[in-house]
Amino acid sequence: MKRTALLSLIILAFFSCKKETEPPLTRITVGNLKFAVDPSIQPPLTYYIPINNVNMNAFAQLDGANIDTADIKNILPGRCTLTALFGGGNLDFIDAVSVRLCPQTDNGENCGREAFYRDPTPFDVGQELELVPSAVNDIRDMVLQKTINVQVKLERLRDVPLGSFEVVLEMEFDVR
Repeated sequence: MKRTALLSLIILAFFSCKKETEPPLTRITVGNLKFAVDPSIQPPLTYYIPINNVNMNAFAQLDGANIDTADIKNILPGRCTLTALFGGGNLDFIDAVSVRLCPQTDNGENCGREAFYRDPTPFDVGQELELVPSAVNDIRDMVLQKTINVQVKLERLRDVPLGSFEVVLEMEFDVR
């Protein structure tokens, strides 16, 4: 009797943990968002870097994929990359970073909703840093806007940036 109960419990646990992961209907990409860093960014301060008036272009991308907004269950953060440009820019000075999506009318510190983060960042990342999606259920209210503000939050810096350089932010959102 104990073996049967134990076997039943194991089978139930196995099937309840199995998740079917469907690929997204499409991905909305928002890229080539640039901001500058320089040696004035110093620890231990936290820096809120605004990227204002970002054109989301979500409706055009959805139309191109023949997806009606009524068919969307949710939109989730997918991928996000920070890439240092030119002059040997290096992102090793960052210990924690987050990217927030903010309404067009809000540009204050910690505005809107966090979409991506990395805490802590790996050592020796070099010129490219991959961020991970935040645990949000749905951010369609921000992604389906024509324009929004984006805020990059640099915190717990390890060091001072080695020179002045631009950083490019690329984001993808999974439409499900």
